[in-house]
Amino acid sequence: NTGMAADSLGDGRRQGSTRSVVWPRVWLGVFASAVVVSGVVLLAGLSGQGSRVELQGDGQKVVAVPEKLLKQMSNELAMDSKTIKALNQHVSTLDSAVARWKSGKSRGRAPTTKMPAETDEERFLEARAAKSAENEKAIAMAHAKQVLAEKQLDLLRDFPYWAANSGQSDAAKGHGQYGEWRVNRGPPYVAATTLFSGTGVNKGGSANLVRRIVGIKTSFRFHKWEGDSFLTDFDGPQFRYLYRNVHSQLIIPPLELSGGPLLGWNAIHRLYLYVNNGYNSLIVTGGPASALFINSNVINTDGGYDLEPKWIDGPYERQAAAAGTPFAACAATLPGPGTQVHGVAISSLPREAISYYETGDVSVVFEIPSGEGRVIFLGFDFTEPVIPWVHALIAATQFTEFGADKR
Repeated sequence: NTGMAADSLGDGRRQGSTRSVVWPRVWLGVFASAVVVSGVVLLAGLSGQGSRVELQGDGQKVVAVPEKLLKQMSNELAMDSKTIKALNQHVSTLDSAVARWKSGKSRGRAPTTKMPAETDEERFLEARAAKSAENEKAIAMAHAKQVLAEKQLDLLRDFPYWAANSGQSDAAKGHGQYGEWRVNRGPPYVAATTLFSGTGVNKGGSANLVRRIVGIKTSFRFHKWEGDSFLTDFDGPQFRYLYRNVHSQLIIPPLELSGGPLLGWNAIHRLYLYVNNGYNSLIVTGGPASALFINSNVINTDGGYDLEPKWIDGPYERQAAAAGTPFAACAATLPGPGTQVHGVAISSLPREAISYYETGDVSVVFEIPSGEGRVIFLGFDFTEPVIPWVHALIAATQFTEFGADKR
């Protein structure tokens, strides 16, 4: 059919076995032809120089292809070439990125070199990764805020009393805040009455009786001496807060096991500030070891004290100076069973001291005013609950409610 079409369009000339088809004259800048040889199509681009085109074949059929179709095919081939080139570049970029990632992973860290995005897809992936990182950061911040809020709620739930009130106002009323002090929970919340439970204290003997008289409780579990009502070390962090308390009392129980602690200079200075500021009372009970504790650790503006421990048989009479003080409600005389009561020589007392119970030249209950506070000494060892001495200890704890004008 193709040959017949060619015969009808041409001049019908034949030379041997060669068939020639002459097309009309067409001025072409670029043309192409397709030759079917043994069922295979061969595309060739020819450059036109003359006025006509001949397509010959030795015993073969010749087919002419329109110029418009050839141009369309040429354009499609060019576009396919560009697409293949772009895909090859994209694959090469992905291969390089994978190689860098594997290299960084093998060294245990992410690759530090970041190649710039070259395609729209890479830019899209980068933008999505950046947004994902921002979302993860926002989620982490929200989680941290939630944990902080939960901890604050737990704190308010566990300690509603002291969390809702001012420590300064409570201390001014003579009522401290409660809650055991811990280093990870901030400064301690001191009580109005604190009992020393460190060196020299017999927790199973006289110190335990003193604790029960002043109403300090041990822990609910195992009955341990722990919490803010017990002071174990004058050099520790608890006393660094305690010495700033006001209208409170620090009780030194009888020192049965040793001569008591010898404080460092920092602790001595803080004890001086505690006694002289805030209308606080340092109550020292016991015998000669307790008097020596005052000499070694308590100072005043003149340097310190030089009390002379001394024993004398009782009973011990209340003095006129007790009028207008809590001791006025106590017994007129204090008993002196055996050698359980020791005092100090009146001559060794400082001139500002006030003797409340004495016999002869020995005072067994006295006060040494110091600044806004005071040092009170009770010379009973509290090995047994002798009622008049129990009342005297309770009266000593009431001095914080008397101002400097009621000494």
